[in-house]
Amino acid sequence: MDFSYWYFFLLALFGAVVANATGAGGGVVFVPAFNMLGLSSESIIATSFGIQCFGMTAGSFAWHRYARLQRQDNSGSVWEYYWNHIAWFAVPALIGVVIGQYLLAPDSPGEVKSLFKWFSIAFSVSIFLTTFYIVKTQRNRLGAAQVTGVHRCLFLLVGLVGGVITAWLSIGVGELVAVMLILMRYPVRMAVGVAVTVSAVSVWVGITKHLWIEPNINWNVLLFAGPAALVGGSVAKRVVAFFSPVQLKLFIATWILISALAM
Repeated sequence: MDFSYWYFFLLALFGAVVANATGAGGGVVFVPAFNMLGLSSESIIATSFGIQCFGMTAGSFAWHRYARLQRQDNSGSVWEYYWNHIAWFAVPALIGVVIGQYLLAPDSPGEVKSLFKWFSIAFSVSIFLTTFYIVKTQRNRLGAAQVTGVHRCLFLLVGLVGGVITAWLSIGVGELVAVMLILMRYPVRMAVGVAVTVSAVSVWVGITKHLWIEPNINWNVLLFAGPAALVGGSVAKRVVAFFSPVQLKLFIATWILISALAM
């Protein structure tokens, strides 16, 4: 083990907390950081997938426990539909990851960096807008999920497109899911929990390519970052409790925008 990589433990800890507290994939932290540290584009995406397999999985279990308590304490609430919503997004997301990796893969590493930069900028702007939307509509929040056929079609489309983007950039599906559910006036914490779990499922499918077909994972980084991501994903839910949804989203949006512009 090369202990000169120790600082990746701190980076992954921060990235996992950000990812699991907001629904955004950990790639919003890892990809710009790895780029500045000089890792190759192939290694950046592969290693980001590997770290998220630890962090997003830990976060999904933490949010599952929270959702279970919400269902027990608020019978008849929107939380009863938590796993149904995950299924509606996750199934097409898995298909999208496969399509993005094998049928619609970017032609060059430079194209990946450009896509990541513009997607991150668009995502940060969407966070600012949805944060404003939260403030404006927080007194008019949905009390229950009224999912129609149109909603289900949108869930499938967002999952599919998000899966393709995740295959390219190691981020995408969680961000789109979280934004969509917030705009539909779901509780912010439910939107984040669904987004984290869908992201976790997606990265586990995507990592197979980076393990066996194109093995570009930087194992020195992953040895330090993986355990840190487990810790970060597990405690992220507790970190959320110290901040309001508005404060958290404004901080993350600012961080993502600065990171993207610096690439």
